[in-house]
This record gives sequence, C-alpha cells and structure tokens, in this order.
Amino acid sequence: LHSVPDFLIRSLRPDDTDAIVGLYEAASARDINIGPITAAQWTDFVQRPHNKGGQDFRVAVQDNQLIGLAESSLRDQDGRQVRFFKLVIDPSRRRQGVGTALLKELLALNARDSALSFQTLAASDWRDGLAFLERLGFLHIESEITMRCLSLSAQTPVLPDAVVVERIEAPWHLAAEVADLHNAAFALDVAFRSYSVGEMQQILAEEGQVLWVVRDHSRILGYCRMECEPGLIWLEQIAIDPGHQSRGLGMALAYGALQAAGIDHGRPAGLNVSSVNGKARSMYRKLGFAIRREVRRYSVSQLDLIGRMAKPDDLKADGALARLLTRAENSPDRSPMT
Repeated sequence: LHSVPDFLIRSLRPDDTDAIVGLYEAASARDINIGPITAAQWTDFVQRPHNKGGQDFRVAVQDNQLIGLAESSLRDQDGRQVRFFKLVIDPSRRRQGVGTALLKELLALNARDSALSFQTLAASDWRDGLAFLERLGFLHIESEITMRCLSLSAQTPVLPDAVVVERIEAPWHLAAEVADLHNAAFALDVAFRSYSVGEMQQILAEEGQVLWVVRDHSRILGYCRMECEPGLIWLEQIAIDPGHQSRGLGMALAYGALQAAGIDHGRPAGLNVSSVNGKARSMYRKLGFAIRREVRRYSVSQLDLIGRMAKPDDLKADGALARLLTRAENSPDRSPMT
C-alpha cells in the first residue's frame, strides 16, 4: 500500500465490485459517454484474458470509500510492450490529484524501459483534455471511429467457387484457428495484442458470443465475431487471412452475419474501426453504418511520461486528466473509451 495525501492507492480486490459499479454510476451522471455498468459486466470484464483478473488495476480509497479507479493491461506487440489504461474518478474528487496519483502508480508497475509505451483514448471534442495529454507528451497516432447501423443495406456478395459463409454453433471449438487468424490479420495495428489459443477459447465460450466463418472446403479463410445483447449487436471483429484479402470475403462475411442477426431500430448494430483502415470504413458504409463519433488514440513512451510528470506545471490540470481518461481504452462498456 502506498499512502498519498488524503487518500490511499491499493490493488483491486474482488469485494470492490459494488463500489466500482457505484463509481461508474456517479461518473456517468456527469458524463453520459462513460456509461454505467452492472456487477456482472464488471466481473466479466475483469476476467477477460488481457486483464488477468485485474492484477494491474488500482483503486483510490478515502475513508473506506472508493473514489478513483485505474484500469490497465500490458500487451505485447511484436516485441514491444504497450500499457493500455483508463481512469475513472468520482466527480466530487476531481482536481484533487487522484488521477495523477493513479497514473503514477501505473508508471511504477514496470521497470523503466525505452521500449515500453502507454496508450489511452480520448474524445476528439474534448479540447482541454487533449491539450493536457499533449502537454504530457502523448501523440495522436490514430482514431477509433464508432459506427452504428439501424437498417442493413441490401448487398449481393459474390463468393469464389467452393467458398461458403456459415455460423459456427460451438465457437470455442475453433479457438486455435480464430487466434491464428486474429494474430496474422491485426499484427500491424497500433492497438494489437496477440491471443493464445486458451485466451481465445475463454472469450468464445462467453455468453452472447456469435461466430461466423468464411471457408474454402475445410480451410477457414476469415471470421466475424459478434457479441449479441438484447438491445445491441456488437460487431467485435472481422479478420481475413492476409493471403486472401481483397476478394470480397469480408463483405460477404459481414453481410451474412449481420443479416442473420436481424438488425433494426430496436436492436442496432455497432462497431469500432480504425481511422487508418479506409477499406473497412468504406465497406461498413456500404452496409449502412454511419459514423457516430471519433475517439483519438494517444501514445507516449514510458520514459517521456515519467519525465513530463516530474514537472509540476504539467500536473496542475489534474481535473482535465481525470475527466479525459474516463473515456479511455480498456473499457467494459460499449461506448469507448473503450
């Protein structure tokens, strides 16, 4: 445990769940983009493979009341390590150093390493928050575009001979193939993290997971993974084998999966797509998706961030930090950010 003025920073505990739900509720009342969560959603989120049971999460506590949360996960990107993080601060405790203290705790999780960087997401219209990140040395490296579809536009995809699109009734049985495709298709993405077969199997076994594949005989060429909820179809990923891209497989896969899901105004489809992936954005527009908002991804090296945070003038806007990072990466809700 590390004492700081007026409050305490400690590791996340299982019995914090109710307090976390209350913190999200309070933060959402101030900013609807944060979105409340349920205890079940939080528990599922913490148990996601990349979160490792919340071992790198930290909370700020004052008088036995949870007033701040730092979510973080360390990911390996082809030999480089990236720590994705998000902060949620009780609105009544903003501008009091809570966000800064939590961020310092995350910096202390790893030894100083020039190959380690920090990433977070911030809404594009939050000028004060963006300026604060830039003062800390963060650079805008891409944007995450949120899109919604209320009515699927009719398409007539043409597949090569012997290629079919189909739903998989027991998705976890294909964990090895899906993990391999994911790791190959997204290897160059700035937010990439590799998945082991065991990690992908855990995800595919979760309630609400729907998996569609495009295959040539017995060989799987791509997959579409969706998370289906009563009021939303979330298109989590579409991945096509790099050797079979630009053949219309992605369009056929997305259209088949979304058409079967039954999209309408009461149950729209949603997704996030990178600003640098022009082909994917064009495909989604043809399917009827429209842009809802932009969230910018920022990155800074660990060493640069340590140096900037050592300067008192860069920390005066702690309230901007707290408000900004409640929309950051690693979110358990569907309105990032995640």
